[in-house]
Amino acid sequence: MTCFFRPFPIKEAGFLKKKRQKHVASWVIAATLFLTYIEAGKAKPPPQKNIMTDNSKGFSMAPLDNWSDLGVDWPDLQKTDSNTEGDLSPSVNSKADNQPKSSKSKISSVSENNLGYHYTVKITGLPPREHTWQSSFNGLSTLYMTRRKRANIAQIRRRIRDDSENLTALLQSGGYYDASVESRLTPIIEKHKVVIEFKVNAGQLYRFTDVKVNGLDKEDTPQLGLQKIYPIHKDDPVDQAAIISADQDLEKQLGHLGFPFAQITQPDIVVDHSNFTGSLVMNVETGKPQKFGEIILNKNSQPLDTHHLNEIARFHPGTPYDSVLLDDLRRAVIQTSLVSTIQLKPVPDPDHPNVTNIAITTEKAPLHTIAGTVGYGNGEGVRSDVSWTHRNMIKPEGAVTFSGILGTRDQGVGASLRQGNKGARDHILSSSLSVLHTKRRAYDARTATLSASFERETNIIWQKKWVWSIGGQFIGSDERDNGYYTYGAGHHQYLIAALPGQLGYDSSDNLLNPTKGFRLSAHASPEISFLHKTVPYIRTQIDASGYQPLGHNIVLAGRVRMGSIIGSDSSDLAPSRRYYVGGGGSVRGFSYQAIGNLNANRKPLGGSSLAEFSIETRFRFGDLGLVPFLDAGNLYTSTLPRMSGLRLGTGLGLRYYTSFGPMRVDLGTPLHRHAGENRIGVYVSLGQAF
Repeated sequence: MTCFFRPFPIKEAGFLKKKRQKHVASWVIAATLFLTYIEAGKAKPPPQKNIMTDNSKGFSMAPLDNWSDLGVDWPDLQKTDSNTEGDLSPSVNSKADNQPKSSKSKISSVSENNLGYHYTVKITGLPPREHTWQSSFNGLSTLYMTRRKRANIAQIRRRIRDDSENLTALLQSGGYYDASVESRLTPIIEKHKVVIEFKVNAGQLYRFTDVKVNGLDKEDTPQLGLQKIYPIHKDDPVDQAAIISADQDLEKQLGHLGFPFAQITQPDIVVDHSNFTGSLVMNVETGKPQKFGEIILNKNSQPLDTHHLNEIARFHPGTPYDSVLLDDLRRAVIQTSLVSTIQLKPVPDPDHPNVTNIAITTEKAPLHTIAGTVGYGNGEGVRSDVSWTHRNMIKPEGAVTFSGILGTRDQGVGASLRQGNKGARDHILSSSLSVLHTKRRAYDARTATLSASFERETNIIWQKKWVWSIGGQFIGSDERDNGYYTYGAGHHQYLIAALPGQLGYDSSDNLLNPTKGFRLSAHASPEISFLHKTVPYIRTQIDASGYQPLGHNIVLAGRVRMGSIIGSDSSDLAPSRRYYVGGGGSVRGFSYQAIGNLNANRKPLGGSSLAEFSIETRFRFGDLGLVPFLDAGNLYTSTLPRMSGLRLGTGLGLRYYTSFGPMRVDLGTPLHRHAGENRIGVYVSLGQAF
């Protein structure tokens, strides 16, 4: 059909335009109906949809079924991807499909499987430090992150392309700027899996021929050595990660050496592909060396005041500026648990050009804590503890805690006050009042205790070499001595005054999980007992432990403990002040207080001295560990331990390593077990046995 249009004068356009649109719409509708009628007459009945099914395997072969995580068009099942199947080819450029017909048939059947396939990945040709390259690649690899999930061929192809690019970029960032990666995908139909291989051609490692850091000489002195602190040097690899780390280290070192306002430009790096080399130029403005000024606390910051922050800080006005001391103060304030966040910002003193003040802004953390624990031990039975704490009831850092104990052998209540950083960093002043009913094999005691102590604290953040504590205790106790009660005696009241003190040295590398070093501590407590008898005596104890690594994740550990009560026979003392041996913190395999002299009813009599020894080998496998152990010990009525008649316990421990320390479960059994002794002892706690 041919249509003719004639031009209209402009003045007629408005009216005729509407008329023309009406006629055109009518022609379009008519033409559409006519064509629809013609096509309907010519159309044939549609063929029935044919879904291929593998009857022998019992699953659908429909390639167009939905598949999660597809992300690409469904592949043509009669066409293979030469980049990832069959022969090795560059990962970036695709080549023509040269696969034989039989190979195409196999690949088609793999692609059509609805269930997907597992795969394994192998990388060959990595440069030196292969383990490091593999670990870095795993952090980027889509194939690695989804390795436990089945995938179809389309998904696997896409992941291979992505990972080829990731691996190439990783090698280039590490100094191999000419690196290339080829990939191969091999289906193994009978095993329902595919094998993926990346073949690496790393090429030449690029190295620096020139490294210049301008500006470090302006404020340098022989003592500072600023020109030597940049860690990148001539002949080092042109490694992007190393360069970024070096820039961060330079800024940190300048802050450590007293230059908090140093300005560092981005390094200018030029790579010469013809000679496999690179050059680096960087400009630094150090400014003048600074000294610490005042601590300035934001008005809205709570709950610590400036005076207490100065007590915590390890620097004072006039001290040479050191960013390490600033980081130390930040961690110390967080350790108080009184603030949730803290910001420390060096600011120039407007009146003194070489003085830097520290502006501090904090946000208060929740101050109330409710805590509870439930535990079990051989000899101690089931025990539950609950406590409520206000961490800043008495400012600053005066934590008040009210606690309760309910168990099969322990019941009681108590209150305590703990003042952190009292007068100086890490000095703790504590006081407590408690009323406790304790049932043990050796005694049944109802005790009220008032105590106070002053100590230098060690913790998992700042583990100290030297620690000490001094204190005082006043104890009133009503005790039944189970060992002598059978003979018509053993129920007495005691008033006891004690002045306990302790000194310790710790060279180990970890408070809860030591792997090397040793620990040594000595405890002495002069005491005097009233009411039943007036008896002065001194309780002493020495503990030593050592840790020796025997290889990767194997540690040999040993422990010795000696105790002695000087000045009195143990039978004249309150049963709760005597020594006992046996249990999870003593000789494993035995019940609590089970070693030593017993009466006719197998109740412990207690002793005046003790000796204990332990040796164990700690094997670690990732987050789990096994610990075979052998313990020995005995209790004596003499003032000094005689080192005879040692009882032996052995067993196996299981460790689960967490971010804050290992969880311990030990199973022990006595060697040469006596009648009435338990066959198995179970001990559960946080941290290693010693």
